[in-house]
Amino acid sequence: MKIYRSIISVIAFALSIYILISNLFCTCFTTGDRFQMNYFSGDIVIFNLLAIALAILGVIFCDKLRIREFANKHFKVIKIILLTLIAVIGVVFALSCGLGTTADQLELQTSVAELRNGNIDAFRPTGYMDIYPNQYGLGLLSYLASFIVGTYNYTFFRLVNVLCLVVLYNELSLIGKQIGLGKTSQLLILLTGVFFMPSTLYALYIYGNIAALTLSVLAVRLIVQAFEKNKALYAVLSCIAMFFSCVVKSNQMIFAVGIAIYCLFKSISVKNYKRLIVVPAMILCVWLSSFIPLMAMRILTGLPLNGGVSYISYLAMGVQENDQNYPGGYNGFNVDSYEQFGGNKEAQTEYAVQVYKESIAEMLEEPAYLLNFFTRKQLHQWADPAYKAYMCTQTNPEHDTAQWFYEMLRPEHAYPVLIALSFFQVIVWTGIVLSLWFVKKQKHLEEALIMPLIFIGGFIFHTFWEAKSQYVFSYFVILFPISLLGLRLFKESFEARDKTPLKEKIKKLNNTKLSWSFSFTMAAAATVLVFAEVLGLATMRTQLPQDRALYKEYVSKTYIESWNPLSDGAYILTNGDTKIECELINKGDKTLIKEKNGNRYLTVDNGTASWQEKNDSLTQAYKFYTDGDKLAIGFNDDYILWFSDGEARVNYVLYGTLMHSRLDDSQIWHFEKIG
Repeated sequence: MKIYRSIISVIAFALSIYILISNLFCTCFTTGDRFQMNYFSGDIVIFNLLAIALAILGVIFCDKLRIREFANKHFKVIKIILLTLIAVIGVVFALSCGLGTTADQLELQTSVAELRNGNIDAFRPTGYMDIYPNQYGLGLLSYLASFIVGTYNYTFFRLVNVLCLVVLYNELSLIGKQIGLGKTSQLLILLTGVFFMPSTLYALYIYGNIAALTLSVLAVRLIVQAFEKNKALYAVLSCIAMFFSCVVKSNQMIFAVGIAIYCLFKSISVKNYKRLIVVPAMILCVWLSSFIPLMAMRILTGLPLNGGVSYISYLAMGVQENDQNYPGGYNGFNVDSYEQFGGNKEAQTEYAVQVYKESIAEMLEEPAYLLNFFTRKQLHQWADPAYKAYMCTQTNPEHDTAQWFYEMLRPEHAYPVLIALSFFQVIVWTGIVLSLWFVKKQKHLEEALIMPLIFIGGFIFHTFWEAKSQYVFSYFVILFPISLLGLRLFKESFEARDKTPLKEKIKKLNNTKLSWSFSFTMAAAATVLVFAEVLGLATMRTQLPQDRALYKEYVSKTYIESWNPLSDGAYILTNGDTKIECELINKGDKTLIKEKNGNRYLTVDNGTASWQEKNDSLTQAYKFYTDGDKLAIGFNDDYILWFSDGEARVNYVLYGTLMHSRLDDSQIWHFEKIG
């Protein structure tokens, strides 16, 4: 296991130092709307260092407050209370966020609903499910669940996510116990689950993130127990958990690879060669997790289903810029090029390889841009304190969203929370760095290195793949136990430190012959990355203060570019020859258009507009975008409402706003407030 320990420790330490310094100097803010604009805000480093110092002092002097004694005495009761709080907060959020959803979440559930009705268009070439066959697993589970809970039942899935969230933090707490954390630290992991807002917000995200992460962490805990208790049953259960995790989210195979590597070295170390069977078993589970959903969907649709965007297109996209100011992020290249070749995967692959080679060649010609590109790419992924959790939720609020919940998500209210999360993030990475530096002092060393091993896989994969902080969220959460372990090891080292006077230490050092050591190797590896990062940050010296000012302006204007409603009251809305006297009623980020002298509401159904009784559905909910006396009326997020020859028109547009869409004059309304 020496090779395993040394390689994992050195690489994880170097990468953690890189991310820690990234967070010391920068915080990446993502706008809370579907535009996902990113701002690389330069940090005040002294404040971050102060936060680290206070956290370390708190750890050193916590025993004087008798916290450990209290935690040990009431451990079970406190644990139940904390897990209950995680569940209660999650349920309240799930019942308050509204009944709708957007983007990929909606596309997936729509595909399932259509499949239930015998419509398989989404699975035909260039349809949504054909483009993204990695969704077959989650789609199949949603399809099976629909026979019990119906289609579009987002509340059900959110409540399932809340249950998974409770299990996730309980599993992280148990893993903390396995690597040597005491009861106080185990409870701190659960306390993190109460206050770490991004994980709770992701429980509202119907995309498999939380469920898949929970199953993966469960698989890690079970495989450790398989060796600890020498019971094959735990290894079997670990493989089953990993299978379902990859069914829900295919990128969880990174966890499976980490578990397989751990089993390989651990089996050889303890000379339990029978356990080597876990390695091919994990590989088989990953393969089956894609094969079984594929076969099931072929049976359900009767289609060959040999499509799907080329994986190379994600790599090609990972070295391109995008309009949201985070390089390597989604810019539509994978889908556009797939549709360009009519769903021909082989042709798209050839094209993607060519684009990738050209992009890399251009970067190599400009080393400064190469450093700048990947520095911004990593900052976007690892220096975003919310990991896009607010964005994922703020694109969803509907007219039925609870007002308190909607207000909580508003940028001006979210900003202080993001600042607090940025300090939390710096402290967590400090603990991770300390853990890896003092890792040789840890009794359960191999077990403590599983999560850093998986983190390494995630870091490397998303350095080259399509980038998004949402994708690396899992690798941050799984390191919570490791961070607490690092703070505890630092405390123990501090208490056992050599108290020899400084002069004698220097004298002794002068008479000592220095040698290459493990610690020196870790420091040398970290220095290589830090040197590259310093050069990369230097290329951003102008952008960091500019982005900071721009994000503050965005917050102060409360994302005017994505939503700028009219106040409640009576209005005359004019669009060409169409004139409507109405009363506007704002609900969350949507607006209802009511008859001025009646009780009916403007309703759009199948592209036609009429006045109908209130029905509390999206057919009567609009999003208003204003600029001066100009108005764009958004409908169902991706459409705008206008009239032609007295008849309603509902047209698909890129964004639906005055500032981001090129709307014709005929599609723009004018308004006058009359009461």
